[in-house]
Amino acid sequence: MIKLVLTDLDNTLIPHRPDEEFHEAKLSDEGLASIRALVDAGVHFGPATGRSPSSMAETFRGEAWAYATGAYSNGQLVCVDGEAVHREWTPAEPLQRVSDILDEQPEGFLVFFDMEGDGPNWGVSRKYRLDDANAGDFLRVSALYPEVQGPTLKAIVRMKGSERTHGLRDLLTHEVPELDFAIPSKDAHVIDITPKGWGKGSAALIMADVLGISLDEVAVFGDADNDISMLKAVPNSVAVANASVDAAAVAHWHIGDALDESVAKALADIARATARGEMPSFMQG
Repeated sequence: MIKLVLTDLDNTLIPHRPDEEFHEAKLSDEGLASIRALVDAGVHFGPATGRSPSSMAETFRGEAWAYATGAYSNGQLVCVDGEAVHREWTPAEPLQRVSDILDEQPEGFLVFFDMEGDGPNWGVSRKYRLDDANAGDFLRVSALYPEVQGPTLKAIVRMKGSERTHGLRDLLTHEVPELDFAIPSKDAHVIDITPKGWGKGSAALIMADVLGISLDEVAVFGDADNDISMLKAVPNSVAVANASVDAAAVAHWHIGDALDESVAKALADIARATARGEMPSFMQG
């Protein structure tokens, strides 16, 4: 029986349709109803996302109960029932080396986030001026510093396009082995940064321990490279049909495309099965 569900958001729980901007996608009525059914059945639910808790209000349409539990900043901030139960800090020194490398590249700079408040983003770069960094509509920053200011719960590499993203990810992985670098989505021109070996899977293990449940009682859903640690961590891992090749390969179960609200339907299945004391139908056979 499933007692905890964690799901990635973008292109997993929340589909991104070809005719809409990345930031326009929102949780559907069906998705919110399925989460409500899960919670009513006694299942803990949470987003497993690179975003912060403060950014969830709009995504979940003001329903704070729907994201009181969650693995935020790709698992660096872990919350259960509205309380932070773990913080995994990314140290400043390797981040500074990332910034130094980016200053020598054609594009890309570090962006830092306030994960536990509602403060603005800020950047680190000697290459860009603030106006240049903020050109366009994507991830604007309030300030630009020449050096990393300290450890953080959330840092990414912001790109202005996608052509160089994979090559830069590979370069950073080689040059800064103390950190992990992952591309969260084909639609987002960013590279996620986490401490080496830390990810959404780490958060899933912490949550199961805090809730006193076994890993067999956890279900996770994902589609992208930054979901792989979570998909590997628990037996009941689920990939959507639009998942990357690597994410799909490590998932135990497979469902339909995010565009078809497949995760919302799976969550409703889990809610019904848990109310009966059973495993959901798509996890049988």
